[in-house]
Amino acid sequence: MEYPQGEVSENAQAMLQTVQQQAQELQQLRAENTALRQVLSSRSMDMTVSATIPRYSGDPLKMKEFLDALTVFFAFRPLQFSSDKTKVGYLISALSGPALAWATPLVSADDPVLANYSALLTVFKQMFERPGVEAAAEEALCDIQQGNQDVLQYITRFKQLAAETSWVERTFVTLFRRGLREEIKDELAHSSPACSLKELMDQSMNIEYRLRERKMERRRNRAPYQHGTFRASSRRTEDSPSEASPPPHEEPMQIDLVRGPLTESEKEERRRRGLCLYCGKAGHLIRSCPVRPSRPAGNASSRPL
Repeated sequence: MEYPQGEVSENAQAMLQTVQQQAQELQQLRAENTALRQVLSSRSMDMTVSATIPRYSGDPLKMKEFLDALTVFFAFRPLQFSSDKTKVGYLISALSGPALAWATPLVSADDPVLANYSALLTVFKQMFERPGVEAAAEEALCDIQQGNQDVLQYITRFKQLAAETSWVERTFVTLFRRGLREEIKDELAHSSPACSLKELMDQSMNIEYRLRERKMERRRNRAPYQHGTFRASSRRTEDSPSEASPPPHEEPMQIDLVRGPLTESEKEERRRRGLCLYCGKAGHLIRSCPVRPSRPAGNASSRPL
C-alpha cells in the first residue's frame, strides 16, 4: 500500500518533533535529578559542618571569625547558597543575643538591604566592627617580634594582624623580616632576597628547622664527653686527692689493707723469722716500725693482727 508523498513527510516531521521533545524532557529530568542529589548531599552535611560555625552574638572581637566561617561554608555549597536571599537567611539564622535583636527589625520591615548579601555585610560591619581595628593592627605589626615563639606561631600571628590592614605586600615583607630572631636573620643574609611574603616565610621555617637539627647534632657529639669515661675521670682527677699525698691517718702500706689482717699462720711465720708484723721487714718489731703511721690520741690501737 502506497501513501502520498505529502502525507509521509508530515508524519515523519511529527514523529521527529515528538522525539526531540521527549529528548529535551529527559535531559531536563536528568539535570533536575543531579541538582536534587547535590542539594540532598549538602543538607546531609549541614548536620556536621554547620555545627562548626559559632553563633554570633555581637562581640566585635569575634566578628571577623564569624564572617570568615560563613564565607568558607558558602563556598563549599554553591548550589544550596546560589542566591543572595539564601545567604542572607542563613546569616540571620546564625545570630543570637544583641546581634539577633539588631537584625529582627530589618526582617520585620522587609528592609531592601536583605535582598543583597554584600549590602547586608556592609551594614553588618558598620554595626559590629570594633572602631580602630585597622589602626591597632598596624601599630601591632610595627612592633611585632618573634621572641621565643616558633616561626610557625610567629607567621600565624603576623597573618592575623596583616589581614586587618590594607598595606602592600612589600611592607609586610619588611616588617616580617624585622621581627624575626637574630639567628634566623643572620642565616637569611646568606640567602637570596625573598620576592614575596610567602617565600620569606618558607625560608624562615626552613632555616629554623636546619638550626634545630644542628643543635641536636652538637648535643649528640658532646654526649660521650658529658656522660662517658672521659668527663668522669677528669672529675675524679680534679676532685680527688693526689696519690702521692694520702689522706690523714691513711696507712701507706697497701698490701695488708687490700688482703686484710694476717692469719695466725702468717703471724707465726713472721715471728719465727724475726720479721715485723706490720711491714714484714727484719730488724725491728711492730711497735717501732718506721713506716707504721702514728695514731692520734684517743684512737684505737693499730689494725687487727
